[in-house]
This record gives sequence, C-alpha cells and structure tokens, in this order.
Amino acid sequence: MSPSDMIDDRPVSMDRVIAIEATMDEMRGQHEATHQMLQDVLTRLGPVPTQNVQDPPPTHSARHSPAPSIPASSASQKKVSLKPSFPPEFSGD
Repeated sequence: MSPSDMIDDRPVSMDRVIAIEATMDEMRGQHEATHQMLQDVLTRLGPVPTQNVQDPPPTHSARHSPAPSIPASSASQKKVSLKPSFPPEFSGD
C-alpha cells in the first residue's frame, strides 16, 4: 500500500471491521480454551518437587589454581595439532 493510499480518507467497509472483530473473538475463545487445558494439565501433574542437589566436594586443594574448564564435547577427544608444511619453494603468496 502506498503512502498516498493510506492518507486518503476512504470510508471503511463495515463488513471488513465485522469480519476482523469476529476473527478476534474466535481467537480469544481459542486462547481461553488452550489456557484452560494447560491449567488442567498442570493441576494433574501436581506440584513440582524441589531437588536438593548439593555441589560435589572439590577434588583439588584450594592452594592450587583451578583447572581450565574443558567443554564436554571435546573432553573425550584427543587434541591433535597438525600444521601443514610449506611448499618447497614458498614465495609468501
């Protein structure tokens, strides 16, 4: 829609307004029904039990510096650092 079309003071079709209002009412009803169903599910599940999880005791003494953290995905893999060699006549390009 061009800006000039938006500026025009054309009468709004009441059919469109009524259709939008009907759609909004329908969506509101669907939202309320979904909300009620979710509340029923939460009620059936009951309260969530709290877990008393304690931090594991430290495995190193406080005098030593902490070990760097290693991501879990790379902890099981060996670190291999391969460096390709330069061509026999390397020009720097």
